[in-house]
This record gives sequence, structure tokens and C-alpha cells, in this order.
Amino acid sequence: MKYDRDDHPTAATRPNTGRWLLAVSEPGIGRLALQARERLNLLCAAGSSIGSSLDVTRTAEELAEIAVPRFADYAGVDLCDRVLRGQEPTSPDEGLRRVAFSGAREDSGLYPVGALIQLLPTTPQARSAATGQPVLEPVLSTDLGWMAQDPERGRKVCEHGIHSLIAVPMRARGSTLGVVSFYRSKARNTFEEDDLALAEELVNRAAVCVDNARRYTHERMIAAKLEDATTSLRHSLDHQRRFTADASHELRTPLAGLRVQLEEAQLHPDETDLADLLRHALTDVDRLQAILTDLLSLARSESTPLTALEPVDLAELVEEEMARRIGDPHPTRLDLAPGVLVEAVPIQICRVLSNLLNNAQRHAAHDVTVGVRRTGDIAELSVTDDGPGVRPAEREHIFQPFTRLDSARSRDVGGTGLGLAIARDIARAHHGTLHVEDTIPKGARFVLRLPAATGRSLPV
Repeated sequence: MKYDRDDHPTAATRPNTGRWLLAVSEPGIGRLALQARERLNLLCAAGSSIGSSLDVTRTAEELAEIAVPRFADYAGVDLCDRVLRGQEPTSPDEGLRRVAFSGAREDSGLYPVGALIQLLPTTPQARSAATGQPVLEPVLSTDLGWMAQDPERGRKVCEHGIHSLIAVPMRARGSTLGVVSFYRSKARNTFEEDDLALAEELVNRAAVCVDNARRYTHERMIAAKLEDATTSLRHSLDHQRRFTADASHELRTPLAGLRVQLEEAQLHPDETDLADLLRHALTDVDRLQAILTDLLSLARSESTPLTALEPVDLAELVEEEMARRIGDPHPTRLDLAPGVLVEAVPIQICRVLSNLLNNAQRHAAHDVTVGVRRTGDIAELSVTDDGPGVRPAEREHIFQPFTRLDSARSRDVGGTGLGLAIARDIARAHHGTLHVEDTIPKGARFVLRLPAATGRSLPV
């Protein structure tokens, strides 16, 4: 080894010892860094996965799916029913609907999708909704407030190893849309205070997407209603135009006949039989009056809401109507079950029966039958004739105003063409139906079906 003048080793002969950097830190810092990276990755995945569609339910499902198993073993999303309908949320006290659920096991005992949950004020979910802050329950088995919601279900949940919970309110624009519950089981450590911020951030991101989906649902429903209203108005306008044209034709026909007779009498007064002229003129006037009366009845039945509903015994109503009728060309047989009650306006049901009887008497070959019976919750009033019947293709058409068919039933002597239309409108106004059916061996059976009332509806 060589030395300099001060007896120090020279650079060429100095030994190479090497240099090392030693870092000293707190225990567990590597674990914390790994957790921070996992949480950041979870939030990034949530940002790209939640809100992929403008559907409230699907957005809730995406939140539950992203949370399990990366953050929790079970996740349930509960929303107000109004949110699902696109409406502004109200108080969670009205109950929350389990919209989405994701879990490690299906038999966990937690509320399934579709369940309506009435939260007790002592539950962590209710407390979080009331305060607007997440609530941590590290040991569920000792939380009496949570167990009080459903003790049997709570014991089952704990038996499956679920031990801790974080409840986070889902809020958007100052309103509570619902509550999200995250659960952990024995396969994972209990939730800690550090988990609250991550749970709240997850739910807050989902809340914006759920609220956007709710508003889209609301706007879509409004657009659909407007479209339905426009279509209904268009159909109504078309119906009114056809009705006006048909009514004008029906009124013009007797007026034209009356005018021809009067002009003929004016041109040839010496050849006119005054008695015959007056008889024909009065016939045309009677038909005009009948048409105008039915037009007025039809307008009233379409525009006037039902009022003064009262219990009506259909058998008694039929007997009273038959007692008032005179001059029917065919006998009428009654087949009436007693005690069949409906809530109705008596005079309107009488009008239906009268119109059906008039129609049956015009087309019957020998007799007419009126029946009353009850089938379950439905009361039936039927009028049957033994005439030519109605072909299936024409059974809806005959209820249109001023309908004229090509069959034998179309040769309607004395009818205005409005009786069946008026009868059906009255039936619909009473939340009922009026249809025509086959009879054996031939004929037509018109059946009025109305919701049956109970005996308790009778006045005392």
C-alpha cells in the first residue's frame, strides 16, 4: 500500500467500502399505501361503471355490484317509491323499496329486492337518513336499535356471520332519495371509521346518477302523457267529426222526407190527402224528436261525471221497469236472482235497460228474456232475444252511433241508431262493460257487467 507524505493511503490504494441508504418509517405504512391505492381504484371503477344508463334501478344495481366484494360483502340500495316513478322524493318515513342487492350468499337473511322496508327510528338507516350523515355500526349483534327492526331476521343475519354495517343516506340537491347499506361478514374485518369517507364518496357519486335517471324518467313520463293526450285528442276530434257528419245525415233524412211531402201538397193541394200528410209528417217529426233526445242523452253521458251513486238492486229495478212498459210486441220472461246490488245512478241503469229492451223487441222473433245474476264480484244484467243475432265481426261496430249493418238486424224499424251507444257510455261511466254474445240456438244476448256491491251498502 502506498502512502502520501502525511502517512495517509493514496486514492489508488484506498479500500472500496460501498454506500447504502437506510429508510426508517412507521410500521404498517406499506399496508396503508396499498389500501389507499385500492380505494382510489375502486372510486375510479365506480366513476366509469355507475350511471351507464338513465335507468334508476339499473344505476342502483351498478352501485351494489361495484361495492361487492371490493368494499363490502353485501350491499343493499333502498329508494323511495316516488323516485322509481320519477317523482320528487318525500320523507323516508313512508317506507323504502329495496331496489338493488348484491351479496356473497343468497341466503343471508337480508331484505330481498322488492321488499318495502318501514324503518324504525332506532335503526342505523333511519338515523343516517334523519341526520344526512353516514352511520357506522361495528358490531351488529349488540345494536338493539338495528335488531328491533326485525328481531328474527336480525338473528338470522348474525348467524350467517354478518357483523358490521355502514348506512349512508343517498342525497341529491338537498333531498334524500334513499339509504345504502354496506355489510361485512366474518370473511372480512369489521368496518372502521376510515371506511366512512369511502362509503360516503361511493354513494354520493351514485346519488347524482340516480337523480339524473329519476329526472329523465319524469321527463319521459311527461312526454309519454303528452303524446297520449295528443293522440286521444286527435281520435276524439276524428270521432266528433264523424259523429257530426252522421248526426247531420240522420237529421237531414226525415227533414228531407217532410219537405218533399209538404212541397208536393203545395203543388197539388187538390190531390193531397190531408190526414195522410199529417200522419206522415208527425211520423217524421217524432223521429226527429227521438234523435234529438238521444243526442242530448249521449252528450250528457259523455260529459257529466257520476254523482249521487246509491245501492241499486238490479232485480227490483228490472221489475219496476217492466211494470212501466206497455205495447211491447213480444212477451218478456224474467230470470232474476234476488239481492244483486251495484253502486249506480238508478235512472241511468234504467236507461240502459230500456235501450236494450227496445233493441231486443225490434229484433226478437218470439220472445225476450231479461236476466240478473252475480258471478264473483261482478253483477250481470242481460237482455236476450231470439232474433237473427249479430255476427262476431260486427259486435263492436254496433255500439258506434248511427251504425247501419248489412245483416237482417240492420233493418231497424223505429230506432235512432243511438240506443246502444248511449248504453255503452253509461256502462263505462259506471266502470262496467257492455257486450253482445251468442245464444243457443240463435239470437243475441246483450250483457251489462258492473262491479257488485255488498249487502252492507244498503241504507239502514
